[in-house]
Parts: sequence; structure tokens; C-alpha cells
Amino acid sequence: MTASTPQIPKIGIFSLGGASYIEDIVNMKVVPVNPEESTITTLDGVVHKDVGVFTWQIELTAVQDWDSARPGLAWYCWTNQGTSKAFILKNEAGTEAAGTPKFSGTCIIKPLGYAGDGGVFATSDVVFPITGVLTLDATP
Repeated sequence: MTASTPQIPKIGIFSLGGASYIEDIVNMKVVPVNPEESTITTLDGVVHKDVGVFTWQIELTAVQDWDSARPGLAWYCWTNQGTSKAFILKNEAGTEAAGTPKFSGTCIIKPLGYAGDGGVFATSDVVFPITGVLTLDATP
């Protein structure tokens, strides 16, 4: 058995709708959303349980770049809110390798917040629900 290779996230690729937004990302991750569970006990004492399916979402923190020319991620999300866009997320720049897989799929765009604390960079946290199939590509 060999030791695992821990990853220190250095996002190499993040694109929405084919355009890169890595310049605006402070942190980002794809996380599972726990499914709903329901249980019922019938009069015979048997516990019946139903568990839904896992879904996924992108959680990220981004600087508030409202530039409409490039555009910045905040502007892109504002003008595309509620739409479905393809995304690609890969942890390290460079060549494809089994140790640095790439995730892709489709997510629903939500707008970023505006403004924040005085005297510091304005950032926003946002969650994009992933719809359909989340694809993991770990091939070199």
C-alpha cells in the first residue's frame, strides 16, 4: 500500500459557460448535499426508512469584480442569474494527471452579493446548485 497524495488546492481551471473566472476566485469546492431521509415505524414495530439521492453544489468565495468589459464573475452572475451554465473545475494548472482530477457539469447561476466591510477587499460567498450529472475525469 502506498501513501496517499494530499492536495493543497490551487485552482488551475474554473470556467462557466466556456469563460475562465479563476482570477476572481478566493476559494471553491464541489460538495455533496445530504439527501432527505424519512422514517416511519408501523404498528408491528418495523422501522421503514427512505433516503433520497445525493445532489451536488459548488460553494465559492469570489472577489466582487463588477467589470462588464472582461466581464468579472460578479457581473457575469448578475447578467446570467437563474440560467444553467456548463462548468469545469480542476485543482492544479498544468497537464492532466490522475492525481489532479477534473470535475465538470452544469450548474444554476446565482448572483453574488454587493459591498461588505470597510477597509477590506469586497468578497461574496455563493452556492451554485449542480443539475444533472457531475462528471469526474481522472484520466491523465
